[in-house]
Amino acid sequence: MMVKKRKTFILKLAVFLFLGLTRIVLPEEVFDPEKKIPVELLQEDFCIFRTALEEGHAGLYQYAPKEEMDAQFERIFKQINRPLTELEFFHYLAYLIAAINDGHTSISFSKSYDEYLAEQPILLPFALRIIHNRVYLFRNYSEKQDIKPGGRILYINGRKIFDILGDMTAFVPGDGHIKTSRHRRLERTILFGRLFYALFGQKTDFMISYLSPEDGLNKDFKVKGLTKKELDQVSRERYPEIYEDLPPIELNYQDKTAILTIRTFSDGAYRREKVIFPLYLKKAFNALSEKGIQNLIIDLRDNGGGADLYGKLLCSYLIPEPYLYYYYLRVSNKNFSFLKYTDTPNLEQMLEKRLKPSEQGWYELQFHPNLGLQKPLNPHFAGKVYVMINGNSFSGSGETTSIMHYQNRAVFIGEECGAGYYGNTSGIMPVLTLPHSKMRVRIPMVRYVMAVSGYPYPDRGIIPEFPFTPTIGDLLAKKDTMLNYVLELIRKKDKK
Repeated sequence: MMVKKRKTFILKLAVFLFLGLTRIVLPEEVFDPEKKIPVELLQEDFCIFRTALEEGHAGLYQYAPKEEMDAQFERIFKQINRPLTELEFFHYLAYLIAAINDGHTSISFSKSYDEYLAEQPILLPFALRIIHNRVYLFRNYSEKQDIKPGGRILYINGRKIFDILGDMTAFVPGDGHIKTSRHRRLERTILFGRLFYALFGQKTDFMISYLSPEDGLNKDFKVKGLTKKELDQVSRERYPEIYEDLPPIELNYQDKTAILTIRTFSDGAYRREKVIFPLYLKKAFNALSEKGIQNLIIDLRDNGGGADLYGKLLCSYLIPEPYLYYYYLRVSNKNFSFLKYTDTPNLEQMLEKRLKPSEQGWYELQFHPNLGLQKPLNPHFAGKVYVMINGNSFSGSGETTSIMHYQNRAVFIGEECGAGYYGNTSGIMPVLTLPHSKMRVRIPMVRYVMAVSGYPYPDRGIIPEFPFTPTIGDLLAKKDTMLNYVLELIRKKDKK
């Protein structure tokens, strides 16, 4: 009897030690896109979502009055009256985000849904270009390599491309009512593919109707969708040039004209390339002075912004007298109940000593280097300035072009600027994670009010004096026809 008890004890001890030394790994829960979220949890997420925007978004009513936004919130809330999938809930919130008309505000699926979508072959296997409301096939990532880029797309899966653009645009954030910025964003293959999935249902095959660039005839073909990994692999194999690292800034000359290309104001890009932007800029303007350059082209196409200071420094070499860059930086509140759901829960303490109450009931963010009277920098460039912009000229590049425009220091060529003329809401941008759906919302909290006035289109970007959009043929041939157009403008001016 004692022997039996001893054996039992040893067996139990062995099991105990085994379990103590071995980590039990449970299978991960498989994401189910059809899983419904209970209505009461959706409503709680929606209330947190609305509170976060109303407390934190300093530009919530810049392009739409409060009464209109309140009505939108109430209307959508009433429609959340049944269990929904994350995708169904996304429709409601994404529509409201786009209705704010602020290009820095965004919404993303939950991380689990993102990972799920990355594995699905839902991406249209083409890069598109939108030119004057027409959609062209720009790059071919499909298995049918004989399909020639340059054709105009008419239908996708039986839907008119014009209708697709209209439906998608209602879900794409952008400043004010600037169409160029939304079209440039829709040219991003992953964004287009995911929106197509979200709005029209999952598709793994695409039936395309397009006008052939070879004979102009209407042709139909069917292609398979790609996963994110497949898209990356094919694009690197067929179009390696799009992955080339170009310098963030460079100065070149053509005849007696200088061309200053600033691809970004992002400080990270300059650190990676070991370029000190203020020093590079000073050397550039010293070179212009030494060479006696009278015409300067500044290329800000596709410059999505970055460090506020860099845009101000550029302006300071062009404007001869002391000037204002920002009137003020506005924050809506001092205390925020939604921060516990964000990646910066201690933001209130970080802002405490930088906020000054205003008479209007909001707060001014102080101690920014672009506030107050700005001094011109030497050597001052007094010659003619031509600035090239497009719908991807956004945020910080939009700020600096607004100042140049207001100070009459540049002629603008290209597309309508993708940034609102009077400023934007950005700066401090915590990411809110809704507790039940786990969707993520980026909320910009600082409204940058530019020191400009008199522009007749309060909801638009700079509309160039010389409109210019490259054709699909120009893009395919890799011809910089906009630059050539500006150089020809300068030659004609110099002849007079």
